[in-house]
Amino acid sequence: MKNEGQLTLELNVRTAEQQKYIDDYLTARENDLKYQVDIIKKNYQTLSLAGFDQTEDLKYETEIVSVTREINIGTYNHREEVELTFDVVKGGVEILRDEIDTKDGEPKIVKRATWFTLSSDGKIECSSLVGSYRSVKLETLVRKLKDHNENIKAQLENLTKQLSNTQKAINELNDEFPQAISIDEKQEWIRSGPRYGGYTKELIEVRFEDGSYVTFEVLYSGEKRIYKVYDIEEAKMTNEQKVERLVKRVTK
Repeated sequence: MKNEGQLTLELNVRTAEQQKYIDDYLTARENDLKYQVDIIKKNYQTLSLAGFDQTEDLKYETEIVSVTREINIGTYNHREEVELTFDVVKGGVEILRDEIDTKDGEPKIVKRATWFTLSSDGKIECSSLVGSYRSVKLETLVRKLKDHNENIKAQLENLTKQLSNTQKAINELNDEFPQAISIDEKQEWIRSGPRYGGYTKELIEVRFEDGSYVTFEVLYSGEKRIYKVYDIEEAKMTNEQKVERLVKRVTK
């Protein structure tokens, strides 16, 4: 014999308890939407009053959209899922910081969204600008954002000059070594510690048909400096042959 609950579910008839659950669920979603919208507006106002520029430093975009979710209104042993549609808010307020973008070949400054959290004590947490997860005063973060953006502008100037110097050096090397089969930029890892320390060095490699090559570094002034010479004929020589060559040269 089927109980009342089983019969209700099979006939797709909602009990008063099930309908109350649906009504409460939708009411909770409506209240949550209002709360989220209010929080976003409050955060935007707080950041604006603290000194963040509304045009340059902040992005404020919200959109109310309808979503459909399946929820269970049955019992543990007899599940019944119904589709409910309600509104949610997408977007919010973001702090924008300057970063250098080089993906199109031409370096330029773009705005990147920065994660942050406002605390109840009136402070803000933003690890990408502070350098740690400690909370700071809003005025402190305004200053750090300004310092960060000024540093990015200086980096862009240095990078632009470096790229210009490198291209000029490549043009000069093409004239100096017409017999080269390739003249390309390359990166070389320079080990500076006993374990994993080191850094990447930007170089220009002039390669010849027999496998020999010369690498150059380009200084900030634009001057080219020979960094490494690899002569394949010399690399094939034994130590005895090198000594013999040395003796011949010094006894002339």
